Amino acid sequence: MKKLILLLMILSLFMGLKTDVFAKSYTDKFVVSEDIDNLYYAKTKNGSTSYRQARFMRRSSDKKIIYCIEPFVNLAENTNYTGYDANYEKLLSMSKAKWKRISLLAYYGYGYKNHTADKWYSITQIMIWKTIDTKADFYWTDTFKGKKVTKFEKEMQELDNLVNNHDVQPSFINKTYDMSITSSLTLVDENNVLKDYEVVKNDDIDVVISDNKLLINSHENKEDIDIKLLKKDTTYNSVPIVYISDTYQNVLTVGSYDTITSNLNVIVDSGEIKIIKLDQDNNSTVPRGEGSLIGAIYEVFDEGGNLVGEIEISEDNTGSLSNLKYGKYKIKEKSSGKGYEVDDETYDVTIDSDNKVVEIVLNNKVIEKKVKLHKFFESENDKKIVEKNITFQIIDSRGEIYQEVTTDEYGTVEFDLPYGSYTLHQVNTTDGYAKVDDFKITIDEKSPNLIEYYLNDLKVPDTYQHSTNDIAFDLIMTSIALLGCILMYVKKCH
Repeated sequence: MKKLILLLMILSLFMGLKTDVFAKSYTDKFVVSEDIDNLYYAKTKNGSTSYRQARFMRRSSDKKIIYCIEPFVNLAENTNYTGYDANYEKLLSMSKAKWKRISLLAYYGYGYKNHTADKWYSITQIMIWKTIDTKADFYWTDTFKGKKVTKFEKEMQELDNLVNNHDVQPSFINKTYDMSITSSLTLVDENNVLKDYEVVKNDDIDVVISDNKLLINSHENKEDIDIKLLKKDTTYNSVPIVYISDTYQNVLTVGSYDTITSNLNVIVDSGEIKIIKLDQDNNSTVPRGEGSLIGAIYEVFDEGGNLVGEIEISEDNTGSLSNLKYGKYKIKEKSSGKGYEVDDETYDVTIDSDNKVVEIVLNNKVIEKKVKLHKFFESENDKKIVEKNITFQIIDSRGEIYQEVTTDEYGTVEFDLPYGSYTLHQVNTTDGYAKVDDFKITIDEKSPNLIEYYLNDLKVPDTYQHSTNDIAFDLIMTSIALLGCILMYVKKCH
């Protein structure tokens, strides 16, 4: 009793599954229709051969053609058949590959594009039989029950190629392509099947098919974008239907194939130009003198000479311009930082998928002038004499000694000063002569290339005064002289 209950449960479960698997069913009848003139064939298996004149078979309800899928079983005309539109391979007890081939033979056969001649129906039917029963032989004859002949080889090869190439996708499928913002990318399909596909609209990117090319135009935004192409049937409005009979020939009606989805990926990116600013003389980000590398401005032009943006050097001595499309650019300095000369050179850079961030080190020459000191002192006859070995301290605006210089044997010294304000202080002098007063030098854009100073040390005036010791000494000497005179007088009196 328990075994019986278990068996009933299993049967109930199986019936439920079968209902789910074959969800939609159809009922229809079929007839053998018109003959195809002058076209004959034979079917041979296990030593038995049957001969036929080629003819159409149709569905009774709408006269749509059908194909036999059991070569050696007769069709029951005007008998109700039940049809199904899913799980074909299970219904027909055949592999998925075999079912796919016979359904595609039916699709690409009679009625496909220029396959409108009657012969295409018979060609398609025989190629379906050859696929279903590989142990049998199907061939054309010259007459009814006539000799075997070779014909329609070209047509069968064409049909075979259509079926075999059905799943071939464009050559650029399942690949990733790198492109820049607001640019174009053209992909050529080397498999030459792109004409069978359509593009799924994507608001993030513009994609169109033109002949055998996929034309892609990116927007301003950077994205990782999937592009989807579909190969879908537009000929039939329903899928194939397989009609099953336990007694008679199983048949199928032609229907649309499963949509093929193809994908490719496009990375839309942009580039960046980054400038690192250095002082030309010390090859450092530390400016010379009182100049500043900060604030320099560069203009960036595209390959067509159009200004696309500016780069300003910030406090970290760098500046950048981003969101640039791939391509060639020219960089030229518009204005330099304070105290620096403008760089007149033009620099070329290229941004591409391998060089998305281009760093370029650019130098500026600080404004620098030559200073020459001529040093003299005056002799007693007012003649000027060169004064050698005289040292000057050059003190910057922060009060720090920037440099010390000393006159040579000709009383001259020559040196360069970068942009800024300086005080010159004479350290030493010739004995008996006064040092010159401190004086200022300003180096800027308006300063001449050579700044000369003629400096003259004046003789110190003779303002010598006796000291207290000298006065005491004079008094003592006078007292001694007076005492001597007194003694001489006393001696004479005696």
